[in-house]
Amino acid sequence: MKYRLLGRTGLRVSEVCLGTMMFGGRTDEAHSNEIISKAIDNGINFIDTADIYNAGVSEEITGRAIAERRDQVILATKGRNAMGEGVNDNGASRGYLVRALEASLRRLGTDYIDLYYVHSPDYDTPMEETLRALDDMVRSGKVRYIACSNFRAWYLALALGISDRNGLDRFACIQPLYNIVNRDVEVEVLPLCRDQQLGVVSYSGLARGILTGKYATFGEYPEGSRASLDDPRMVQAELREASIVVSQQIKEYCDGRGTPCSHFALAWCLANPILTSVIIGPRTMEQFDDNLGCLDVEWTDQDEAVVDGLVPPGEHSGAGFQDSAYPITGRGRS
Repeated sequence: MKYRLLGRTGLRVSEVCLGTMMFGGRTDEAHSNEIISKAIDNGINFIDTADIYNAGVSEEITGRAIAERRDQVILATKGRNAMGEGVNDNGASRGYLVRALEASLRRLGTDYIDLYYVHSPDYDTPMEETLRALDDMVRSGKVRYIACSNFRAWYLALALGISDRNGLDRFACIQPLYNIVNRDVEVEVLPLCRDQQLGVVSYSGLARGILTGKYATFGEYPEGSRASLDDPRMVQAELREASIVVSQQIKEYCDGRGTPCSHFALAWCLANPILTSVIIGPRTMEQFDDNLGCLDVEWTDQDEAVVDGLVPPGEHSGAGFQDSAYPITGRGRS
């Protein structure tokens, strides 16, 4: 396992991060424990969860699983989304984030979080309020580093400017959706992160299963797959006919290359020097073992060219070509 610095911090995290969204839901605690244990044994020191994953059960399972190995793990969790039905039971206000952090600490059975994310933007709360609350969390010792997820570039730049002007703790990294069929963040988010030395911990590298090649036809999905379950997150961001067409073209290329599609898709993410770590979200041990196969892929210029030919830099599947007047720099290009 290789390790990369998280942005401008001195923290080194494994280039593969174990995501726990399935734990406590489709993956029971016994199997979750096995996956977490094997991940740590394989050198993964970075584990990602969130309060809303299975209504807090993911945090509870993760906390129990790492209790005896807490000092070996860089633990990330998230707050901001609704965990109750009250009018103030969500958001990035000081009032809610403080409560959300305390609840996460209890569920995780720990007295500190290594990396605490604002899970999504809250345009109703002043950014300075959010950042001052997060800065207090760091000063209290309950949080080591702060981060954000799903922020657009302008909103992230706004946050960084407020932190710098006011001497507040700065976001150490961002967690964006990023995969072969969703390259939008290459236009502004990733170049901003490179310029500002922010870590990038990407999620959905397999486009929620589409880039494994298992979906051959749009509208016809294997029983038990995420597409067959009408997962709203998948429908919103991933499930497009154009993406399935691309996945089958990649499958054909990978068959000739002798590489599983899943390995290839995750290796494409890892080949981006701007990224710090790539989150995998296995439901089973078989999926976990398969995902780690990305570490054995030797990425080539031909591989890069093939992907660019299917989904041009900065775009998502089904989009038109970018205006050449605006060069894309989101994969380390100048």
